[in-house]
Amino acid sequence: MSNRESALSPWQKSFQQECRTFVEEAETLADYARQYPDDDEYEHSEDICRGLESLWSQIARVKDTGLDMVAETPRCSLVLKNRDYWFIRALADQTEFEDECDEIEARLGGLVSMVERHELENLWIAGELESTALYIQERFDV
Repeated sequence: MSNRESALSPWQKSFQQECRTFVEEAETLADYARQYPDDDEYEHSEDICRGLESLWSQIARVKDTGLDMVAETPRCSLVLKNRDYWFIRALADQTEFEDECDEIEARLGGLVSMVERHELENLWIAGELESTALYIQERFDV
């Protein structure tokens, strides 16, 4: 275990593990979608919908563990890097972190609807998932 990892709070470790799980699931689903770029078969569309729904649940877990991390260890390294991101801004109902998680949830929900109606190509879905996974990796030091 590196010095950086040993200095992390258990709450931050848990949060980053949930982020890693999201990234791994997103990358796996993106790889699957790339295997069937123009496929409109019911089975593949259903698999992609199930994967997107799983990611939707996973980003909710990321959000919950992130909020727990801030509540339990407000001085952990991730929070100290950008306190304004993690704490409620003046006249706001929630944090920027919560806003971003809600945006990702909404995008995933929209993707599910579009896949069900066969309105998206799988390559576009793969790109969206890879972009989101990369953002999570960079934003939360995963």
